[in-house]
Amino acid sequence: MAFEVLTLGEHHYRVSQDFFSVQLELINALELVSKLDEQLGLNPPQSQGEPNFILLCRKLLTTLTHMDNRSMQHLMHTATRDQLVHVMRTVRGTKLENRLMTHTTKRNCQAIQSDVLYNQPIKPMEALRAYTDFFALVERLVDEEQITLIDPHGEYY
Repeated sequence: MAFEVLTLGEHHYRVSQDFFSVQLELINALELVSKLDEQLGLNPPQSQGEPNFILLCRKLLTTLTHMDNRSMQHLMHTATRDQLVHVMRTVRGTKLENRLMTHTTKRNCQAIQSDVLYNQPIKPMEALRAYTDFFALVERLVDEEQITLIDPHGEYY
């Protein structure tokens, strides 16, 4: 059984097969893939470990760090402090956190690191909401042509 996947927009897809059809945004597709993997035993249940969508979203964040400095700084400046705190919680203690923090002002870095939630573990559904909000901002800034995203392998995001 093969599904046909059509791109409706940059981050919107239609998955169909015979009489079945569904339209998904990128972040919802990531959650669906994570749930399917969980059902197939390829991903631990959310209560027992880190779901796959967190790894996939981290890869998307890594792609963001390859855009030009001006775009990255604009994105980090436009994101709310709450968005940054929650996103940074998902990458805390990694090289990716350092890469993201280098594009954030000193004042915001201090505010993020001193936030009460920053040192607490993030629950999977909180991480999904954080990524949903953050990537919605990324999509809006791309649509408004305020930032340009480039895949390190030469393909546009």
